[in-house]
Amino acid sequence: MYVAVIKGNDMFFQRTLKERVDLEGVGIHSGQNSRIALVPAPVNTGIVFLPIQNICNSKGIQAHIDNLLFTHNAITIGNGDCAIQTVEHFMATFYALDISNLYVLWEGSELPILDGSAQKIVEAIESVGVHMQNAFCELFSIPYPVWVERDGRYLIALPSDDFKITYTIDFTSKSHAIGTQTAHFTIDGETFAKSIAPARTFGFSEDLELMKINNLALGGTLENALLFTRHRLVNDHLRFHNECVRHKILDLIGDLALVGNKLRGHFIAYKAGHSMDTELVRKINRIIKRTKISRNLSRHVIHRKEMEFKHFKRKMNLL
Repeated sequence: MYVAVIKGNDMFFQRTLKERVDLEGVGIHSGQNSRIALVPAPVNTGIVFLPIQNICNSKGIQAHIDNLLFTHNAITIGNGDCAIQTVEHFMATFYALDISNLYVLWEGSELPILDGSAQKIVEAIESVGVHMQNAFCELFSIPYPVWVERDGRYLIALPSDDFKITYTIDFTSKSHAIGTQTAHFTIDGETFAKSIAPARTFGFSEDLELMKINNLALGGTLENALLFTRHRLVNDHLRFHNECVRHKILDLIGDLALVGNKLRGHFIAYKAGHSMDTELVRKINRIIKRTKISRNLSRHVIHRKEMEFKHFKRKMNLL
């Protein structure tokens, strides 16, 4: 017996923006000013990043795991022509708001961090509105447990009828003001806009000197990032009591968006990050490619993967 895992769904029409919208700000790592334009694109375009300075000669960068270059402190994608850094907040917003097709024209080496969250991106998209297009998105349902694990940290994808994320962070060793936080959300556009998008990126005062030596966080300020010492928050206030774990969920959504499909699954993360996120995306992408050939998976394969996952859970002492 076989189980279908890729299908069109009339609830998931492709969508783009009704009109162009522009954003400007500093890159959090480069410290350089960056301008971008979000421009409507036709069906089956996907999300394509185009450098303004070479727009006539560049084919652009498709936002896909196949074009991933680096994951250190941010997601960088590129091809032989160009590369763009820190795409995850924008990709998370496009994914959560069901923006399927878009040209992202950029100037600079990095997308703007804005206020450290995705809230201003959501507001920009809402200001121009979304246009539903006459084509379906492909929806991929996680068919069996898929996971990555490193030194006790893990990221798991389980079958589900929804797109859900459960995330636990533990920064007790870096700051008692964060400690351990867990959050769970079923993600849709409204939940993302209200509960995930406003969560800001964060860092630690003890890491700042080394990061700047390595040309990182050169544009970081208290206006676009939360800063923690060992014992307290340096900023005036948090937007949520668990803002840090919510921001990690934001990053994870942006990383999962690189698979190029709408996903149904329950994603469970424990102390994960960009590197583990994209490793899982590569695994899911391989499954998608196989199922696009056969359109189905055998019950035998699914049963075998479920048994392997039971062994993994015992190894990790997971209930």
